[in-house]
Amino acid sequence: MVACLVVAVWIVIHEGRVPQNQEEVLTRMIELQKQGRYDKAVQVVQTWMNDSRRDISHDELLYQQIAMVYLAKAYKKPKTKDESIRQSEFNLKQAPRLFEHQKKQDNDPSLFEIGGDYELLAGISDKDKCRLYEIARWTLERQLPLIKGDSYTAYGTTIPLEPIRTEIRKNLDTVNKKSSSAGCQAH
Repeated sequence: MVACLVVAVWIVIHEGRVPQNQEEVLTRMIELQKQGRYDKAVQVVQTWMNDSRRDISHDELLYQQIAMVYLAKAYKKPKTKDESIRQSEFNLKQAPRLFEHQKKQDNDPSLFEIGGDYELLAGISDKDKCRLYEIARWTLERQLPLIKGDSYTAYGTTIPLEPIRTEIRKNLDTVNKKSSSAGCQAH
């Protein structure tokens, strides 16, 4: 009985601990997702984001992470797939809005990542495949002109940019092929 009490206390403490920074939030989210506790994983991130002491205007990554948790839930729990896809898209919509309101530097790959997320969402969707592929295409097309110059230097490291443009074009081609294969009209 003492062992059960110790385990119960540990669970309460572990479940109730408040993450102190974004890294802890994401680590906890990943732990819960691995356990198949998708809704609790989302709740941890949302609680962090809803803390009135925080400025979430820069948290596009967190919205993307929530979207990916719902995407994983859609794959693993087919009974709730449509609702999970809807929740995933709802959170993905927040990421570009935040991107638009921030003064992003050139060469920021955020739209590339968001476009890839929409591509994944379209791939699992039964009802909105074409619409989601169109959003992925539009997002990737918007990303290309933001990658400017031959290279980018940050923190003492120079990164050539042509491979990034090539990767964006490759993903755009993939989205176009998948969209076409799904019978979607090209716009």
